[in-house]
Amino acid sequence: MRRKYICGNWKMNKTSSQARDFAEKINKFDFKNVDVLLAPSFVALESFRKNLSEKIEVASQNLSQFNDGAYTGEVSTSMLKDIGVENVIIGHSERREKFFESNEIVNAKVKKALADDFHVILCLGEALEVKAENKEVNFVKDELLKSLAGIENLQNITIAYEPIWAIGTGKTCSAEDAEKMCREIRSIINKNYGEISKEIRILYGGSVKPSNAKEILSQDNIDGVLVGGASLDADDFIEIIKAGEGL
Repeated sequence: MRRKYICGNWKMNKTSSQARDFAEKINKFDFKNVDVLLAPSFVALESFRKNLSEKIEVASQNLSQFNDGAYTGEVSTSMLKDIGVENVIIGHSERREKFFESNEIVNAKVKKALADDFHVILCLGEALEVKAENKEVNFVKDELLKSLAGIENLQNITIAYEPIWAIGTGKTCSAEDAEKMCREIRSIINKNYGEISKEIRILYGGSVKPSNAKEILSQDNIDGVLVGGASLDADDFIEIIKAGEGL
C-alpha cells in the first residue's frame, strides 16, 4: 500500500517571517497516516526547516546540475544539504516554460540530485494545445522518458503529473482524467523499469483545494497531491492533509 504524500509548493510566495508563522500554525496539527512536504522559497528554507515539526519534510523548488563555481543565482546540492534539505522539485512546468529548462536540463538535474542522495519530485504535464490534439499521453511519455534518460534506479523519485492548463487557472482536471493519466504513467514506468512501478508514488497537481482533494486522492493510481495556491493557507493545507488522512 503506497502511503499518501501531501506536498505544497509555495513558488515565489511568503517571506521568511511569514513562513515561520505558517510553521507555528501547522505544527499544532497532528497527522499520522500520510507524509507531508512543503517547498518554500530559497530564502525561507533554513529558518522554515528549523521552526517546522520534524514530521514535515522540506524541499527546495529547484537546484543546479553543477557542483559549484561561476553560476550566478544558482543553488547547489551541498548548500541545500548543509541546511538540512534533501528533497527537491525538478521539472515544474514553470521552470520548463518560463526559464526554458529542456528535458535534457531536467535530466541533468535529476541525475545530480540522485547522485547526491536527494529525493526528487519530478514534474510532468501537457499544455492545453497538446490536450486539444489528444496527444497528451505521448507528450507525457516523451517528457518522462527523456527526463529519466540514463537513470536506472527510481527508488528516490516521486512523479507529479501537473497538466499545465490546470495550474493556477482554477481549472481542475477531473479526478477520472487525472487517474487515467497517472495510470498511464505507471504503465510506462512498468514497461521501462519493471516492478518499481508498483512502489513509486504518483501525485496529481493542478488547482488542488480542500473541496476536491478527497475525490482526487481516492483514485487508485493517485498517491498524493502537489498543491500550489491552497498550500499557502495553513488552514486550507491542513484540510487537504485531512482528506488524505481519511482514506
